[in-house]
Amino acid sequence: MSETVSIPGYRVVRPLGVGGMASVYLAVQESLDREVALKVMAPALAANREFTERFLKEGRITARLSHPNLVTVFDIGQHGTAYYLAAEFIPGGTLRDKLNQGLSVAEALDVVRDVAHGLHYAHEAGFVHRDVKPGNVLFRLNGTAVLADFGIAKSIDGSTMATQVGSSIGTPHYMSPEQAKAEKVDGRSDLYSLGAMLFELLTGKPPYDASDPFTIALMHVTHPVPQLPADVKWLQPLIDALMAKDAAARFPTGEAFAAAVDQLLATAPEAKSLSEISGRRRAAPRLTRTDQQRKVAEAGAPPGRPAWLLPAGAGLALLLVVGGWYATRGGDDAPAPAPAPAASSAPVAAAEPPPAAVSPVPTEVPVTDLTGGLAAPQDVATLLATAQEYVRTGIVERGRRLASPPGDNAIDLYLRVLQIEPGHPQAEAGLQQIADYYESKSKAAFDRGSFAGSMVLAEEGLRARPGDPRLAKLVAESRRALGQ
Repeated sequence: MSETVSIPGYRVVRPLGVGGMASVYLAVQESLDREVALKVMAPALAANREFTERFLKEGRITARLSHPNLVTVFDIGQHGTAYYLAAEFIPGGTLRDKLNQGLSVAEALDVVRDVAHGLHYAHEAGFVHRDVKPGNVLFRLNGTAVLADFGIAKSIDGSTMATQVGSSIGTPHYMSPEQAKAEKVDGRSDLYSLGAMLFELLTGKPPYDASDPFTIALMHVTHPVPQLPADVKWLQPLIDALMAKDAAARFPTGEAFAAAVDQLLATAPEAKSLSEISGRRRAAPRLTRTDQQRKVAEAGAPPGRPAWLLPAGAGLALLLVVGGWYATRGGDDAPAPAPAPAASSAPVAAAEPPPAAVSPVPTEVPVTDLTGGLAAPQDVATLLATAQEYVRTGIVERGRRLASPPGDNAIDLYLRVLQIEPGHPQAEAGLQQIADYYESKSKAAFDRGSFAGSMVLAEEGLRARPGDPRLAKLVAESRRALGQ
């Protein structure tokens, strides 16, 4: 599909991505003067009459879904030989981009909690996603995580091409055992994928990996549930109850999982340090359906025993699944409906105020601790030691604590040292090391075509070394590649 695609009622602004199944454009829906992500089916699929008929029929059903944590579908139709779908334009980038930067435990939990709310609503309405992965999670400007790419959906009655024997839709790294075996699936398959995604957010790597997709899919069926490293071992019960091989042993619903997260955060000693969660978690509205009408219910769940101890499958209706049509290049770096037009170094989970502007400070500087308060004043030596430890672990752990959370990361600590002692050689060297790290990661992301990720990584590096010509060049090249 060329960039000159013409769909009546839509004015194409620029291409956002091209995949094997669709081309994605930023467009303006002229009747309402609003930006949309316009997906146009690839000609090879458009020639398949059975596929296009199902796409039109079942895509209209998908458009009925409306939830703060799901991308809204506005329109679906056909013009000549072009089959298209217009969806909500989400400008905050993808979770894959955020993952390339490194996420804290609090940020990871906040993201999967948002996605779980969206999945619960979709499952209750009778739809299964089948392709939950970081590339399909987008962010609103306020930091809310939104699940995209439901593709062709179908209610609980009937079958679809994607549920017929021998068809397996999804991404191997996040595929449930029943998906890998091409069996019928229900909402608990999506929760398995959510667990695989959570594992990657916490460790920086997928739960199973191999040189070919078939082997990865087989590992989901035959290998034991993956184990978290020691520093996040306290979250293993969540992984166990999401990624159980038997669907009946998993969380029964997304709301049960979200309640389990809240319960664990309220009771686990390790959770006391997660300031990003405390005091700023967005209470996502829990939308349900009653007599086919959507109502808004209160968020949250009352205290109680951990949800993973509840009966896992009682009363849960079988939710048949449908195929994914949205654009994909066959991997998790597929073009999303809305690549970020501008990078942001704000934490994923919420829009927090930026760190205070630099101003003269006393010799001892109060350092914000992980609980949201102020730690005891610390001297230059302590600041340097903390920053150097963050660099040491961050280089290994995909950038963790190099640039976030605000006030308690290596960049901010080194900058505080330079406020106290301008030109301090260790602080200058540390900032240069961080800039070099981000330059390397940004270049690697650019080389594999992840331009939004490359831009974000380069801009993080510029926080450490403003004006660095290598990083500035990467930002400019990424913006050009994104059409900005």
